[in-house]
Amino acid sequence: MKFKKILATALLLGLATPAFCDTIGMVNYRKIIENYSKAKAANSEIDDKASELQRYLLDKEKEFKKIESPIQKKNFEEATAKTFAAKQEAYAKFKEKKEMEIDTAIENAIKAVAIENKINTVVDYRVMYFGGIDITDKVVKKLNMSGTAAK
Repeated sequence: MKFKKILATALLLGLATPAFCDTIGMVNYRKIIENYSKAKAANSEIDDKASELQRYLLDKEKEFKKIESPIQKKNFEEATAKTFAAKQEAYAKFKEKKEMEIDTAIENAIKAVAIENKINTVVDYRVMYFGGIDITDKVVKKLNMSGTAAK
């Protein structure tokens, strides 16, 4: 009990603050995604693949309308559904891979910026009411610099 009083007194006086408190940073993940060039490119690629799926269905719909025989229509529907399912699965895997690459790069950049700035903890800006150090712009800069160095 005596230790708690000493600790409380030390905290009030500011003597124990460096020993017991983390330096807290915050990031705006949405802003990082919006300003990270590779994330923009990945999102564009994902959108292009989604558009390809839509075009595939529209083209198949046009073909379907030209078929007269009910048996041919049924066979066409089955073949199209099978092909579309495979394309859709490939799209989902592609999207997941791209999103994972971007998330990993962002996480690594956040860690690197935190270490460079001696920040122990980083949280999303939406959970920070006041205080903390916003490192969003530094993270974006690091990500975009690493992207240009790789080219």
